[in-house]
Amino acid sequence: MTSSQFRHPRSHPTRSRWACAALVVGLALTASACSSGSPSGEPTPVPTKAVTDTGADEPTGSMFTDNGTFTSSTTIDGIEYVLTLYPTAVTPFTHQWYPGGDKLFTMSMTAYDTDRAERDPFASKRVVFLDRVSVSSVATDESGNTVGTEPYRLDEQAARVTFDPEPLADPGYGMVITSPKGAFELRDQVIGTLGAKVREVTLSFRATVWAQNSAGSAQLNRQDISTEIPIVIFASTKDTTTVENPDAD
Repeated sequence: MTSSQFRHPRSHPTRSRWACAALVVGLALTASACSSGSPSGEPTPVPTKAVTDTGADEPTGSMFTDNGTFTSSTTIDGIEYVLTLYPTAVTPFTHQWYPGGDKLFTMSMTAYDTDRAERDPFASKRVVFLDRVSVSSVATDESGNTVGTEPYRLDEQAARVTFDPEPLADPGYGMVITSPKGAFELRDQVIGTLGAKVREVTLSFRATVWAQNSAGSAQLNRQDISTEIPIVIFASTKDTTTVENPDAD
């Protein structure tokens, strides 16, 4: 049971769109309100450190379960793509995720032009657009056999479901995820009650992105990015542990 890294995507032919070039120019001139944390201006939830239950503190091989956060990245042509997934504050204890009850998580994705320094002007960086995001899933028992129906599914245009209601976006390519002007963030996703024999849920993440060949260019390359995220489900007759009023002092 291991956490896989991003699989290297296949390359696709480039295509040109002058509307994209106009958007890039507009970003360089006017897009100062967005950030890689929470483009809407609201605070980004902080991933929680894994809190273990008595008798359930042995390593499981699942990065998400053991660390309380799953992070995976790959660099393609000098652009680093970072995917992060972590439990929300309502169900923060990953070693107390049981078959019963809802289990909530948040995912985010950001791109970094590693050919430029972090504080270089945004106009000097290649813009990356996130087009479509899909997640399928399977629940399995301790023998690896599929149990029940698919516990979680997503297949949407990123700009339609990201937390920011007005992301920087191009109609043909999707929303901007280049740091520090844009980031995809999907909060409070639910894995509901599972069969009593389920011991793992594996999320299969896929994303379609378009990246500029060079800063300011109207030529973009498509990349398809994917990774798998195993999540351990512990045997219990209790429901998954929840925290009431997690934001209360």
